[in-house]
Amino acid sequence: MLTLSPTAANALTETKTRQNIPNDASLRVAHAPAIDGERSGITLGFVDAPQAGDQVGEAHGLAICVAPEVADDLDGAQIDIKQQGDDAQLVVVPAD
Repeated sequence: MLTLSPTAANALTETKTRQNIPNDASLRVAHAPAIDGERSGITLGFVDAPQAGDQVGEAHGLAICVAPEVADDLDGAQIDIKQQGDDAQLVVVPAD
């Protein structure tokens, strides 16, 4: 299953707090909306509850759910933070 680095989990938890998202909300990972019929990557967002078929887990205190259409591709991967100067970006680090 997809995991989160401690740094990413901390940053996402801080975002959840700043945006007044309920503590029991889960981070959901799914396909990003298609552009011109082509999939353009993944999207992350907080949801009240997982959807049917989602893989459900927890990483460093943050509940996560992964949509079934991306679960196999992301199995063993990790969401982490990539620093670029003063900016930070969430990235997916593929499984070895």
